[in-house]
Amino acid sequence: MAKHLNISVSTVSRALNNHSDINEMTKEKVLKAVGEMKYRPNTIARSLIQNKTYTVGLMVPDIADPFFSNVALGIEEVLSAQGYQVVYGNTSRNKAKEKKFIESVFDRKMDGILLTPDNLDEDIISMLRNLKVPALFLRRRTPNGLNIPYIDVDHYEGACKAVEHLLSKGHRNICFMGMTEDSFISNERLRGFMETMHKHGIYPNDNQIVIAGRTIESGKLAMEKLYKKNKNMTALFASNDLLGIGALEWLSKNNIDVPNEVSVIGFDNLELSELYWIQMTTMAQPREMMGKMAAEKLLKMMDNSEKGKSILLHAELIRRQTC
Repeated sequence: MAKHLNISVSTVSRALNNHSDINEMTKEKVLKAVGEMKYRPNTIARSLIQNKTYTVGLMVPDIADPFFSNVALGIEEVLSAQGYQVVYGNTSRNKAKEKKFIESVFDRKMDGILLTPDNLDEDIISMLRNLKVPALFLRRRTPNGLNIPYIDVDHYEGACKAVEHLLSKGHRNICFMGMTEDSFISNERLRGFMETMHKHGIYPNDNQIVIAGRTIESGKLAMEKLYKKNKNMTALFASNDLLGIGALEWLSKNNIDVPNEVSVIGFDNLELSELYWIQMTTMAQPREMMGKMAAEKLLKMMDNSEKGKSILLHAELIRRQTC
């Protein structure tokens, strides 16, 4: 193509990669020739010349979880526009799968990795410490001993806002439904719940807190347990939307009116929560934006134009019909 256009190979390369030092007329000339000649870049040759594979790893704990699928959409949109292929690693929260995926970063010579590990023990921390490519945590905080930035939501602050909203509605007998005991996210939301209640002179007991799981079915089972122990409860803070939806289903099946008898607030703002027959009040996480920001940040880290600084985003209260 360079010979056909009577320009240098490096000029063609910069035009195709949208470099700022190429004028618009040259870019248009190159792009027109691409269409006319049906040109396809030789990926292997480009990789050898630039010492890049144009692949980025994306480790997620559960691709079926609507939260991560939305984040992945944002990541794909940004990276694919820059010619990168995203290599997925769905680990099912399994330590062995997480280790295998990190090993594949070395084996496939990926240019960078975005990761959400469930197991941050010494073995995995050691593997991440030896990574030779830029890495970024998604929805995970950086453990001691690692110099990897993160992008996450302030789960504590979001929980405080959720509980303040319930308190502003006059609720005092509020229960909390958590995910798993080892979940940093769930524990931060529990901390926000407890400290906000204490600030208002309310001290929940153990019967008002249940550790449930992550699914709608978990929410149904947990709601039954909570209600049997707390007949006078007037509100529930569920630490994710799926649990909240499960709670709403159990309350509906047992003819308990929402929101007049029990109010429910979730966390995530999944598409399910805004369905007409659900309309659940929730704390929104900017999921797709988080994915785009993560991809943009990793791109800058990979071209050495930015060092890794962590980003903490804010959750927004979405008022609907369940409070």
